[in-house]
Amino acid sequence: MLELSLLLLASSVLAGIAVGAVAGLLPGVHVNNTSAILLGLAPALAALGVPALYVAVMIVASTVSQSFLDIVPSIFLGAPDEATVMAVLPGHRMLLEGRGVEAVRLSAMGSGLAIGVSLLLMAPLSLFFRHFNGPIQDYMGLILIAISGLVILSNKGTGPFAGAPERLKAVAWAAAIFLACGFLGLAAFGAEGLLSPLIHIAAPEMLLPLLSGLFGAPTLLLSLRSTPIMPPQYKSTLSLPAGDVLRGAAAGTAAGALVSWFPAVSTGVATTITGMFSKKSEADDRKYLVSVSGVNTANAVFSLVALYVIGHPRSGAVAAAQAVIGAIDFRTFMLLAFAMCLAGALSYPVTMLAGGVAAAVFAKINYGLLNTTVLAFLGAMSLTMTGFLGFAVFVLAAMLGLAPHLVNVRKTCLMGVLLVPCILYFI
Repeated sequence: MLELSLLLLASSVLAGIAVGAVAGLLPGVHVNNTSAILLGLAPALAALGVPALYVAVMIVASTVSQSFLDIVPSIFLGAPDEATVMAVLPGHRMLLEGRGVEAVRLSAMGSGLAIGVSLLLMAPLSLFFRHFNGPIQDYMGLILIAISGLVILSNKGTGPFAGAPERLKAVAWAAAIFLACGFLGLAAFGAEGLLSPLIHIAAPEMLLPLLSGLFGAPTLLLSLRSTPIMPPQYKSTLSLPAGDVLRGAAAGTAAGALVSWFPAVSTGVATTITGMFSKKSEADDRKYLVSVSGVNTANAVFSLVALYVIGHPRSGAVAAAQAVIGAIDFRTFMLLAFAMCLAGALSYPVTMLAGGVAAAVFAKINYGLLNTTVLAFLGAMSLTMTGFLGFAVFVLAAMLGLAPHLVNVRKTCLMGVLLVPCILYFI
């Protein structure tokens, strides 16, 4: 391993935080997209004297930074990514009460505490999964089927009398959308070798148009139909007891840590399953925000742990880091884990700053222009990095991604795009 440069390490962490901030604050932009760009820039950075290790540091730092900051557009713009979709309703209720900055603060606390709780869980979970990974792999197909069933059954209906008929209807729609996304994923990944990017920055991946189309474009398209009005926001105060903050963060961290060991199981799926066993009353909104944010950040941390322990990256960003540096030894793992912790410590004040700025700026911003610009950016990125076939997949995925909004079911059923191919692989 090359001699460690503290200057390069610090600079790489700061650069990663900046990249993660872009991914977190721009609606529809996923950290997998920015990680793919960093992966493509690795040779150019190497030519400038930046070794591959520090590019990997940028990537893992960006995953943590994004997990902190993606709550800001979710609350102030109502534009979540797949990981923060469960936080929109409680966050929006607080925003309408003039407590949007408090919602951001609670989320940042959940993410920050998740870093600490993750350090406590890292050793026992690593030992468990190192020992039982073989048997788990043998039953992975059944485990993923069970998780998929929970995702589908989490839809309860929203009619005025949301009883058995409404729930059955919601579950049927969720199952149909889940399977449709599964077929889209099978077809798209099967055609990945046909991708022909207009600009060769990195090896083209079908994940880019799929995720951007399913989770980014639909929210942006629907937001163009409305002109949201933000009430005046008050100075942040924290009224949630410390015990509730800790319990919410611990529950979210545990859920995020556990699902990070399973392929195609995202933070959105983890928050959905957590939500099935959590209260979601107005009085519980604050604790729920802490929990959801803990899921997101813990998943980012344990995706790296899973790579080191079982040799399989469980996120696109960590897969990009692996592609840059190859297999990681203990020293490299500890360095990347330290970079994540440092990124978490620095991302907390950045998130608080972003929340305060958002409260002042988003009330005056032209939402339509912002959303149109981001939507055009996603389409252009899909076209340039995956070619015309990838752009066609982006458009098709965007159309399918509208379905949960139209029939009022959870967006996590869109994760069939990854879960169905993985289930078929393991069974």
